[in-house]
Amino acid sequence: MARVVRAELTMTVAAGDTAEFEREWNLVAAWVREQPGCLRQTLCRDESGYVLTSDWESEDAFSAFERSNAQHSITEPLRRLRRSARMRTLKVIAHWE
Repeated sequence: MARVVRAELTMTVAAGDTAEFEREWNLVAAWVREQPGCLRQTLCRDESGYVLTSDWESEDAFSAFERSNAQHSITEPLRRLRRSARMRTLKVIAHWE
């Protein structure tokens, strides 16, 4: 049985680049939501930076997205603006709305 996977990407962005980063994230998110297997995305911010999460129908769906040339191209503006990044994936055990 396929299990929902959450990708969690933590990024730091220079203080002067936050508005541009948020604009770019919204453009990227509009494209990502149309990708096969993408269930939802969230952008959060705290004093140390941003946490981007996306939920995927399965590990295979997320892996296919991550390996795609289109993903690499469309997310380039976010990579350009970030100072650091750390990613991890989690298996979703339960979810309540």
